[in-house]
Amino acid sequence: MRSRRRAAAAAATPPLTALFPRDIAYIAAGAASRLVYTISDAEGVPTLDIPGPMTFSVELDGVEVGDPVEVAPHSDGVPRPYLPFPVTFPQAGLYDVWATRGDVRLNSQVIVSEADKVKNPLVGMLLPTTSTPTTALSFDVAPICTRSVQCPFHEYDLSTVLGTGRPVVVLLATPAYCRTAACGPILDLLVEQAAALPENVVVIHAEVYKNPKDVLDLNDALLAPLPNDYQMLFEPSLFVADASNTIVARGDIVVDRGEMAEMLALAR
Repeated sequence: MRSRRRAAAAAATPPLTALFPRDIAYIAAGAASRLVYTISDAEGVPTLDIPGPMTFSVELDGVEVGDPVEVAPHSDGVPRPYLPFPVTFPQAGLYDVWATRGDVRLNSQVIVSEADKVKNPLVGMLLPTTSTPTTALSFDVAPICTRSVQCPFHEYDLSTVLGTGRPVVVLLATPAYCRTAACGPILDLLVEQAAALPENVVVIHAEVYKNPKDVLDLNDALLAPLPNDYQMLFEPSLFVADASNTIVARGDIVVDRGEMAEMLALAR
């Protein structure tokens, strides 16, 4: 157990900047999570440089939980570097997340919820059935792709693919309307890397909004089928499911070229 004095001193350092949602039940106890962090300057602007790996650890009520994990920064093909921390929290509660490099020790607190309180599909679950617009059937989603050049991932409706024994990759992203500036790069990276996937892997891109051009404020737009059915209140999100359609990886908010390659390799 670390002393309270040490914890109090460390708490005075600038916090990590969490890029994942903090205002919803996002982290589920007992489920594999990937928490995306960056480091900000004194004005709160995310840094353009993370000089090297940081060691992440987790505490509950001042007691360290699990083993420390070294996390390298990722930045290949994305606007800013980030630190993707893989962690499974054993129970619900308020946790301290620490990131350490030399004398630098940064803190972030996270709320972990019971799994039944988290509404989004989790790693280890079957990918839920929903409809995804295709070039043949739009499900009243217009446009079905907001990439400047329409991507090639609108051939399959997810509801017709699940249960066929084919691995599935699904990306929820809206390049034209993304509020995090990450949706365009992640879709472009998927276009780049999907060509190397085995032929039996189905890749699907799903837009967030059903009618974005019909409203003046995106808050008034209807959600397309997948984000509505999955209760997704954030994007982008990359789901990778194996041949049994079990979710084996999920990449939220930002995924660089290297991480995407690792995730896609699990689609088998």
